[in-house]
Amino acid sequence: MTQTLCPYSLLPLSSAASNDEHILPVALGAPASFTVRAHAEENSRLNDLIDEPTVTDPMVRFLAMAQGVVSRSGEVKALLDGAVDGTGEAVRAIFSQAGLKLSFHDPVDKDSQGRVSGVRGFGDAARLMAQQIAANYAKKGITVELGDETSREKPSLNMQLVGDMQLIRQQLFKIAYLMTVRVFGDSAISGASGKTLRSAMYAKDEKELEEIGVQGAIFRPLPLGFARSAGHDEHAITCAYMAGTGLIVSVDLFGCFTLFTVTSAEGIEADEGTGEVAVINVATSKLTSTPYLEALPAIMASAFQAST
Repeated sequence: MTQTLCPYSLLPLSSAASNDEHILPVALGAPASFTVRAHAEENSRLNDLIDEPTVTDPMVRFLAMAQGVVSRSGEVKALLDGAVDGTGEAVRAIFSQAGLKLSFHDPVDKDSQGRVSGVRGFGDAARLMAQQIAANYAKKGITVELGDETSREKPSLNMQLVGDMQLIRQQLFKIAYLMTVRVFGDSAISGASGKTLRSAMYAKDEKELEEIGVQGAIFRPLPLGFARSAGHDEHAITCAYMAGTGLIVSVDLFGCFTLFTVTSAEGIEADEGTGEVAVINVATSKLTSTPYLEALPAIMASAFQAST
């Protein structure tokens, strides 16, 4: 389908500078080419409002890291803050495919006169830091004598992996909306479906969603006939037109976060079953795109196998 309108401003793309808007953020494992067009200013606004907060959400970022997602800036790493049990000392954990790196937020202690009185770290980090501090003082002509080392065996760390489910829900609706634009073009933007999905994308809570009148389910198992992620290393998105029912979209991120929504097909001119199933391998960013009716037999067979 043809797209000549910005999905956010609803104005012709030719009326202002435009660029590629990613249907799903690259930092979540999507290919860079999985896009629609949008006005550059609106693209930036939505990135600041939804995309960037989502990809930095601790829970989402941990899932991306665990599956080996590589963003435009490199391998995704997950950062978690916590404290040492018993002392309350603030610590940070950096998880990556290469392993775990731990550090203290404030590793250097100073006395009342501002002189270094001690350093702390995990493993050899404290010793190496102390040696570096001594070397820096030596460059200033000051001799520093390193004191005795003390250690605490197997300290317990308190950390919480939290996720902003409201933000993730907004991201799911944003993906669903842009997928309808990819498949149905301007009719998905200017029609009733676009109005509903845009409103849901901006909704701050369940009450607002109820007022909008969104039909479907969030964070629940997807119904039969819609692609599901085969594992935590996949995203699956389905968009299809069904006469008498409406425009239907399902989103499954990492096999964890799901959205199923039905909106009005008013203004959509398409044959029954017109649609697309997009499956993304998050580690390789490989996109497999299949027309909905062609993908349906495999989707049903997979669902049947899962139930037996």
